[in-house]
Amino acid sequence: MPNTEEQRLDIIENCNILLNGILKPFNNTDNTPEGRMITQCRWLKEHAESHDLPLPVDRGKLGSLLYIYTNGELFTAAIPDKNVYAAEINMERIISLVKKGKLLMKPPYTPYALRSIDALIKLLEAVSRPLSQYEQGLIPDLQQLRQLLDEGKIEPPLGAYGPKYPNFIEVEDSIRDIPNGKDYFYTVSDLIFNGVRPNSWLTPEDADRETRNL
Repeated sequence: MPNTEEQRLDIIENCNILLNGILKPFNNTDNTPEGRMITQCRWLKEHAESHDLPLPVDRGKLGSLLYIYTNGELFTAAIPDKNVYAAEINMERIISLVKKGKLLMKPPYTPYALRSIDALIKLLEAVSRPLSQYEQGLIPDLQQLRQLLDEGKIEPPLGAYGPKYPNFIEVEDSIRDIPNGKDYFYTVSDLIFNGVRPNSWLTPEDADRETRNL
């Protein structure tokens, strides 16, 4: 599992975005979800800055982050609706970094994400057995996502598949019988919906090498 300088800096950056953005007007107190998130972000940031944050971080040290994110407390509090989506993205990225020890999907990796989407489309189009209605429906979904990503109109992570992309839910199991289907599917799913890239994509050069012959 990666434990890189990039991840360390990403933790600091995403904590700063929350601390200097939606959390800035609130007091650092344990009596409110905003205050508990301030404490959590400051703790993560300070340990990352001191190079004392091995990944993944022990779940017991992430209680406020995981509880507040899961229960949506921050989004039902005194935060303007327009800031809710941005805050959720930053929290998802922090969770991917500190809980899962993942590498974030970023613009330099877009060309290799597009290659991965193309490979999954080609795989579905070339399969010998009849495709289910959901597998057939996944192809235009993938084509749309590819175009939006290529044009910079979406920024991973997009979050859960449904209700906008329900075909992903249905195909998640059925595609497993197709050679490479599971691997290709989860690579694309992670890149787009979870906003994380494969552990082996440590650099754009690594991603280029791995996707060049897909």
